[in-house]
Amino acid sequence: MPELLSEQEFTERFTEAIKGYELSPRCKEPLLVELSYGEGEPTLTLSLKDSFNQYQAEPDKLEELMRPFVEDLGWTVQPPRYQSKELYELTLPTLRNFYSKAPGDSELSSDPACPKGPIVFEQVLKAPTEFLILQFHILKDDQYVPLRKGDILPCMPDPSTIIRLSLNNLAIKTEVAGLTATPLQFDNLKARSWLIGLGDDRFSQSIAALTCISQAMKSLEETFKGENGLIAIIPSADQLIVSIDTDEQSVAELGVLARQLAAQTTAFLSTFVWTFKDGNLEAVQSLDLQEITKAEPELS
Repeated sequence: MPELLSEQEFTERFTEAIKGYELSPRCKEPLLVELSYGEGEPTLTLSLKDSFNQYQAEPDKLEELMRPFVEDLGWTVQPPRYQSKELYELTLPTLRNFYSKAPGDSELSSDPACPKGPIVFEQVLKAPTEFLILQFHILKDDQYVPLRKGDILPCMPDPSTIIRLSLNNLAIKTEVAGLTATPLQFDNLKARSWLIGLGDDRFSQSIAALTCISQAMKSLEETFKGENGLIAIIPSADQLIVSIDTDEQSVAELGVLARQLAAQTTAFLSTFVWTFKDGNLEAVQSLDLQEITKAEPELS
């Protein structure tokens, strides 16, 4: 068995492995490394404690234990590089169905050949026919650009940060741009229903993601005086239809409408009916009125 490295030697071995990344690593203390991404950018602090503990149990796996850190940091230094200010101010969420718009190999791959790493997303709902996720984008030059792990690691090493950040950004933009409501008139639709939009078309791909923001859904309940809450359908990323009629007939009607609208797009989002009360998601139902599940995670 090789002689075990000390905490200091383990830390030095790690900083040696990343010396080509020009991140000016500084050993703050054994097993704690600070990395600088330049003037005006945040300092990333990495703890090697867990890896060191694993190394002590399996010393033959030294390189294997360091490899994930080295690969992740390799993604962060590849172009394009976004400034932390851009990421904090311009990141927005969209909803996507992995079953209707399946991810490509490069989107999910952690292979070093993928220069920026896998896309960043959070699971919202997984059912036999639908797999909905929140995907995170930066809105640059009025275009939604998918964010990858290497984009966010320098300033958002905790994945939950980007969830809160993106939803908060969308909530702010919604407040500034305003919501629009167009009454729907269909011969076979008795439920009082409205097509919800945003006052700024640049954010249209995030409309369905409003269902993940409790204050936005609560505002719609209050606007339409939905004493029993709301039901909603989100057939595509840019469509949100709500009704304050929540009885079984209304749920069935919106379920049929969701299927009809979803059939008209190449990447449908959901054919389920989503039930809200006081802005919070209570249940997701299929057309046969069977409850599927509550969405995860709980977002506000």
